[in-house]
Amino acid sequence: MPEFVSLQLLPHPKSLDVAEGAYVIPANGRIVIASSTPTGILPAARRLQQFITQTLNFELALSIGTRSTVQPAFVFNQDSALPPQAYEIHSGVTGVNVTYSSPQGAFLAVATLKQILKQTGRSFPFLTIRDEPDFGARGLMIDISRNKVPKLGTLFKIVDLMADLKLNELQLYIEGAPFAYESFPQVWELETPISGEEILQLDAYCKERYIELVPNQNSFGHMEGWLTRPEFNHLAEIPEGFSLPESMYYSEFYPDGLPMHPGTFDTEDPEVLKLLEKMYDDLLPYFSSSKFNVGCDETYELGLGKSKALAEEQGKGSLYLSFLQKIQELVEARGKTMQFWGDIIIQHPELIPQLPKNIIAMEWGYSAEHPFEADTLKFREAGIPFYVCPGTSSWNSLTGRTDNMLANLRSAAVHGKTNGAIGYLITDWGDHGHWQQLPVSYAGFVYGAALAWSVNDNLEVNVPEYLNQFLFADHSSNIGQLLLDLGNYYTLEATYHGNDSELSMLLRSDLDNLRIIGKLTAEHFDKLENYARNIAERIEGLALQCEDAELVLRELRSGVHFISHAVQLGRLKLQLAAGRDQVDRGLLAAQIHDLDLLLHEYRLLWTERNRPGGLALSTAKLVRLRGQYAALAADLAEPARV
Repeated sequence: MPEFVSLQLLPHPKSLDVAEGAYVIPANGRIVIASSTPTGILPAARRLQQFITQTLNFELALSIGTRSTVQPAFVFNQDSALPPQAYEIHSGVTGVNVTYSSPQGAFLAVATLKQILKQTGRSFPFLTIRDEPDFGARGLMIDISRNKVPKLGTLFKIVDLMADLKLNELQLYIEGAPFAYESFPQVWELETPISGEEILQLDAYCKERYIELVPNQNSFGHMEGWLTRPEFNHLAEIPEGFSLPESMYYSEFYPDGLPMHPGTFDTEDPEVLKLLEKMYDDLLPYFSSSKFNVGCDETYELGLGKSKALAEEQGKGSLYLSFLQKIQELVEARGKTMQFWGDIIIQHPELIPQLPKNIIAMEWGYSAEHPFEADTLKFREAGIPFYVCPGTSSWNSLTGRTDNMLANLRSAAVHGKTNGAIGYLITDWGDHGHWQQLPVSYAGFVYGAALAWSVNDNLEVNVPEYLNQFLFADHSSNIGQLLLDLGNYYTLEATYHGNDSELSMLLRSDLDNLRIIGKLTAEHFDKLENYARNIAERIEGLALQCEDAELVLRELRSGVHFISHAVQLGRLKLQLAAGRDQVDRGLLAAQIHDLDLLLHEYRLLWTERNRPGGLALSTAKLVRLRGQYAALAADLAEPARV
């Protein structure tokens, strides 16, 4: 049996054959670029050179062209017959040969070489790899609009991870003011947004790694950040706001209904398109991408306010399609291909064939049961190019929802490939405070990237081992499985929620909202407490050697702290439900102190990876809870009235 049969690669390649023997990389060898015009693949060759220097502690010089006086350790050869992103690696007694068609293919091959060298050192196994992706576009979308706007260094770190995972598209989701629009300084003057100049830096950093930085700005619904401002409020479908239908929210969490700020444009007001034009002209020049995601999802109020009569006459779907087409004209005039979220048009399948054929539908859904198969088939039959867009399931949670995440990513990949998706976009949202720490999302990044590269070869890929070796350099080899287990606390709750968790809702609800614990019992909280204690003990046994090791450990402890506090809050609510005279004042006092500690550490952690803007809003519900704790303590301290 070959010595290196247990080689771990992620994404796992289409074809991997390992033979007996190994090539010992000579310290005086060279990285040879056989082409006489090497400029395009220099980034790939230098990336390999840098990694060898860091990992093997010697440097292989670069050579252009083959010579009898040069000992080639690695040779890059171009073969234009290969598909653009395909590559082949063959190693034998004379060295390691990399064959590619495009510079991007060579760069992707180096990602595989890095993983092999990390595991084998100088003894490179004899092997043959033939590889190419299932999805041409393999992306990651980061929500920078729900409170957390990452520092530029954080984004660079994410881009480096993407390059190692063979992802090639990054989107930063924008609604409100996480971007510094130069025509609208009043919108972001109290925030800490990303500037156009920073986008230029990020765009260049991405291009060096063959990653396309795609602008993503919502343009129809989710416009609350603009439409709640006095100067733009008149452009809303319902300027005064509205209440979401009961079928669209969890009534136990919102017993008095769910009022919403105005968030959807009035499609018939010509000033709306003028505003969008100015926003686009502020944003788009900083991106070199040929694509632009304009959002247009969850247009809740459409047809319910100013456009009600028109919607009744033409149909709500036609009203949506008409405005979408107007946006597409703006995008096309700026030389971009429009991407848009497909959730609204999919509700009107008869209109899908009327969509322009030069746009890309983004089919999203985040539950394990989302109908990717049926929905993508509708776009395929209409001849509309589309991506599948699952998620990390990290948002509306405290530490993730692992089982749902794995199933959701898998379903999107399987049905997307079957029905001809041109892209796969992993989404990472930040609803309700963006409480989850960044490492919570890493497992979703890794598994999604593996599936996006090759579905059938990566359904059972070893995500924990990749996290152990390549992200965290964990000498205990335990953090990978710990992260997966950390995200499964929700399986111990009373009720499954497709896009939320009960512990998260407990922390976001008012203290006197006792309906939220209607199905939760003391036994549930006992199991959750034991779970949190077990995870906390396992965290202390980790031996991380990555650059941000101490920060990661603090972030994991913070996530467990959120769980533990929510568990005790649940117990306090059970006592309140039994009567105020049943409240344990010692427990209440402990909760007040514990929440102060939780908030203190959360605020410190925030500034490590993120800009300060948004922190106050992220902690607002926790600060409110702190006040409600104090009010209850004061009330219980008063002598009983006769």
